[in-house]
Amino acid sequence: MTTLKSASIVLVAFAVIYALRALPFIILSRSAAEGKWFKLAERWLSTIVIALLVVYSFSTLEWRTYMPYAAALVTVAIQLLWRNGLVSIFAGTALYMILVRL
Repeated sequence: MTTLKSASIVLVAFAVIYALRALPFIILSRSAAEGKWFKLAERWLSTIVIALLVVYSFSTLEWRTYMPYAAALVTVAIQLLWRNGLVSIFAGTALYMILVRL
């Protein structure tokens, strides 16, 4: 492979990657950010993603035992009490792991 061919491949790859990374900023410029759909997505997207992750996480569990219920209850209770997502997720995961090992 010649040096010119290698350099052109690298240059084309750079241009495509740069364009793909710049595209969201171009599409969601200031005028698009004021739109109705953008405001709706901004408000609800994180909640929807978290709900999907919860459903996906619980879809493979063995629900005939009490362990997933207890861990989920602890996670929700700690989140409602202290409003700290990291602590609540860690506590629920730790409780589930402890209960699985018993």
